[in-house]
Amino acid sequence: MAAWVLLMIGIGNPAMMYYDEGYFVPEARALVQGIPNPKPIVPSLARPPLGKLMIAAGMEIGGDNAFGWRIAGAACGALTIAAVYLWALFLLSDRYLAFVAAGLALVNNFVFVMSRIAMMDAFLIFFLMWSLVAYTAALCLDLGAGMRRALFICSGLLMGLAGACKWNAIDTLAVYFLASFVLLWMSRRPPANGRWSLARYAANIRQIGVPGVALGLIAAPAISYAISYWPVCRLLHRPFGIRSLIDMNVAIWRFSTTEVSNRFIVLAWYKWPLNLGPQRALSYLVGNPVVTWLGLIALLICFARFCKNIALPEGLVLLLFASNFLQWVVTPEKGLLYYYYYPCVMILGVAIAVALRNLPSSLFGVRIGVLVLVCAIAVFVWCYPRMAHLQAPWDCALGCWT
Repeated sequence: MAAWVLLMIGIGNPAMMYYDEGYFVPEARALVQGIPNPKPIVPSLARPPLGKLMIAAGMEIGGDNAFGWRIAGAACGALTIAAVYLWALFLLSDRYLAFVAAGLALVNNFVFVMSRIAMMDAFLIFFLMWSLVAYTAALCLDLGAGMRRALFICSGLLMGLAGACKWNAIDTLAVYFLASFVLLWMSRRPPANGRWSLARYAANIRQIGVPGVALGLIAAPAISYAISYWPVCRLLHRPFGIRSLIDMNVAIWRFSTTEVSNRFIVLAWYKWPLNLGPQRALSYLVGNPVVTWLGLIALLICFARFCKNIALPEGLVLLLFASNFLQWVVTPEKGLLYYYYYPCVMILGVAIAVALRNLPSSLFGVRIGVLVLVCAIAVFVWCYPRMAHLQAPWDCALGCWT
């Protein structure tokens, strides 16, 4: 509820479309009207459909205005914070650290900016994070075999829905494949000297079984991804079938690999952690340096621990960050934009919580996690006037970027 209130205040500013809303809002408007987009800026269905359907649902509720365009993204942003809390709680079994992770997610700047614009990323992260909740619950919680399988399959269904917003979800699915098959392999071998730290998780994945793993990693994502096209085909009076799905996805691939981004805002894949200048056209977006820089340090701590004692929390955040960061080395996009690293920044906040679990709990009598969170909140408050599109004199009430 706190995240919902924060994201909803002033969500109608600016009142006109900005940044990439000019691509997605007209297409969502056409879906509401049940017609093809009459004046497409990009080819119709040049991106997967689910995010645009969710924008259209928001427009049905809130109207064809700035509030209606963005309300669905704000709702998904608020629910994403809840998902981060639950994911960290299941991963670490520590409510305090889960609260720190959720707090850092709320003030990392990316959630605030990307949840208040009618683009696909808020929906991608919403489904990704809830998929991680279900996947981690299936591995970590004390459950019966049936519930464990159900959660594992649910994680796959949510992953398919994430892919139906943006294809980048496949990188996190690759982590699921790697982690699951390593644990399956370990489950069929006795622990070395009886001390495998992953033995409990290996036993849990064995309880799910190979058929359950295959359903969760292959069948469930494919089914939910394909079904997301059905309402679009119905609204646009197109046949829904294998041939239509293939044609639409080939069109998405061609567009994604040939579209040329604005070269003035393109960023090389290895430069984003060093970026300190705001992306002015996108609500002055810049990652909260407390989260991004401390998060990178936290990843180093997690890596050092993982080398000494293989553990699921450290291993999972390392794999998730690496897959979502290094994907841009091989992804055939013509230009990389700063906001593409939204998934990476979400992982960094949880990495800080994971790193804190074996560090000294307090400094000068104050918990370190609280100190980090207070510092992150202070930076967020300083960035807030520009990110929220406040007008003069409030836009520079706490100082302006020069």
